[in-house]
Amino acid sequence: MNARRRIVRMVVVATALAMPSVAPAQVETYTRVSVSATQVYDGNLFAVPASHAPQADLISRFGPALEAGYKSLPFEIAARYEIQAERYLDHADLNENVAHQDAALSLRYLPAARVALIVDGSFVQTQTPGEFNIDSQLGVGRAPAERLGVSSALTYHWTDVTDLTVEYLFGRDTLVGGVTSATHRSRVGVQRQTGLRNTYRADYHVRHAGFGEGPPTTSHVITGGWIHEITPRTGFEITVGPRVTDGTIRPEISTVLRRQLSRGEVSFGYSRTELTAFGERGTIDVHRVAATGRYRPGRRLSLTATPAFTQSARDDRQVPVYSLDLESLVQASRRLSVMAWGRIGRQEGTLSGPRDMIPYRSLGLKLLITLPRNTPGDAARAAS
Repeated sequence: MNARRRIVRMVVVATALAMPSVAPAQVETYTRVSVSATQVYDGNLFAVPASHAPQADLISRFGPALEAGYKSLPFEIAARYEIQAERYLDHADLNENVAHQDAALSLRYLPAARVALIVDGSFVQTQTPGEFNIDSQLGVGRAPAERLGVSSALTYHWTDVTDLTVEYLFGRDTLVGGVTSATHRSRVGVQRQTGLRNTYRADYHVRHAGFGEGPPTTSHVITGGWIHEITPRTGFEITVGPRVTDGTIRPEISTVLRRQLSRGEVSFGYSRTELTAFGERGTIDVHRVAATGRYRPGRRLSLTATPAFTQSARDDRQVPVYSLDLESLVQASRRLSVMAWGRIGRQEGTLSGPRDMIPYRSLGLKLLITLPRNTPGDAARAAS
């Protein structure tokens, strides 16, 4: 019996010594409620060519959003849900009380000092699926659409300068009356910092895309990256490697040059990759060149301009898109902000339809009010 007790005590002591010591952590919870009202002018509601007499309209959007979170060591969780109604001035048949829903859940877990696990999930339902084609910028007319996404990443800090990462992403895009696509993306990578100005990385990706009808597409990508700080205010990132899709080898490229200014920043980037887009059956090869300039003339005002050129290609079809996005944000107070934006551009044809030019003209004004609820930092401000 005594021998058995000694063994039990040894196991308990060994387990206690093996467990990482965690100091009592302060638990923080928060909630935040906001209400937004937006006016949008869209000069081409259904993304049709200029020869087909594009229809314009003035759209009103309004609705609430709720955010809630829990923070402690080693666990964090954040959730958000937004719902919006839409009213059209001329196209009353498009009015919807639930035109837009956006739900998101984020989990972060730190089980050990060198291990971090992040899991994110999101679901978006909208009447404007073109807002999802951020990289290709291909236009899509108004139609009910949904996007479901789940991503997870496990990072192990091998040493103080070396990180190992395993990542998995799943996405499902559904265009009602159109194409449904499902994508799976996996990545294994290593990143190492050498000195104060250089970071190197190597990654291996596997990408799988299916479209309900027709054979799926699988790609294998191997890339190497270099992040370099030329000066404390200037730096660049470059990632390049081969991408093999169904026996065809193409380059995978991403480059960004950034410069921090006294009252803003500028950046120039070029990328070439393979992706899916709403309204398109099959993957497309996308080239994108963009510049972004951000200027802050005052503490509460910021101005942003982004000219871009994007070319999407599949088989022997190529579709260039030219665009200029302008945005201004005024943080009137801690509870009130006003955003205005505009976009002009044109798309030279489609990948699977007419080759006529499609024009884009849109303007928007958004008022966001955050209601006085329990948010991070409110307690500290109240005590001061």
